[in-house]
Amino acid sequence: MGFIDEKISWLMILVSCVLVVFLLLPDAAAEGDETSVILKVFKLPEYNKDTGDLDYIIYGDEANNVGVIVNLKQLKVDWIGRDVKDIKGTVTTPSGIYDRSTKIIRGDEEVHFRSAAMDVDGVGFDADQKKQTIHIRSKVKVILRASLMTDKENEAIGMQGKEAKK
Repeated sequence: MGFIDEKISWLMILVSCVLVVFLLLPDAAAEGDETSVILKVFKLPEYNKDTGDLDYIIYGDEANNVGVIVNLKQLKVDWIGRDVKDIKGTVTTPSGIYDRSTKIIRGDEEVHFRSAAMDVDGVGFDADQKKQTIHIRSKVKVILRASLMTDKENEAIGMQGKEAKK
């Protein structure tokens, strides 16, 4: 008797699922091809298709996904180096639009780029995740923290310092 009851229970669950799908299907078809998903406090890692390595991580307070376009609020992008702890650069902005097909993030508001070598601030940007480039459109301010000398210049200064100590 228990075996038959179990079969009936599974059959009832299956029929219920099919009914739900058929009841909701007309509503989904009426809305069109695009579906919208809203994420709150999210973290989106992106991996290199060829190597499988982590390329960058997009963080934010809110993401509204419509097809391949994602509207982002309070976004932060970390470009990853050799591992997750090796962050090559960070981009922050109040809002942006991420195209998942081209891996490009665009925005019209203020933007801040931070790395070990420099700080860059400005307004409006296009960040190409594949090429790891950022174009800041206006009001650009750059602060260089790293030395602009070549390796040969650094070696020459090092040699002068050793000669002076003798």
